[in-house]
Amino acid sequence: MVAIGFGLLALSVWFFLALWRAGGRVPPPRSRPTRVLLWGVAASGFAGFVAIEAGWMVTEVGRQPWVIYGVVRTANAITPAPGLIVSFVLSTLVYLVLAVTLVALLLRQARATREGQEPEVEEY
Repeated sequence: MVAIGFGLLALSVWFFLALWRAGGRVPPPRSRPTRVLLWGVAASGFAGFVAIEAGWMVTEVGRQPWVIYGVVRTANAITPAPGLIVSFVLSTLVYLVLAVTLVALLLRQARATREGQEPEVEEY
């Protein structure tokens, strides 16, 4: 998890250096280093997911055996932090807004493609 996090940090530094060297535009994938960079950016979404799941596994593997084998009571294994419902509701709302936005944008893109129009792409 930590290694993936530092790898993603290094990838972002590499990307912004390439962006700066290209004058603010994403460099076209002509050269081998740029192609590797773009493949790394594409893989970073999956790597972030793996890092999150690894973090959860480390947390739960560290906690559960003690509860299962009777060393720690179940009531003591629960997070005692107050106000967790607020952060749960807020993150759920954020994800709902993101999901609705994603579906709306995908439908707009599909409609434009079906009608034979070019999808809207901003040029920098």
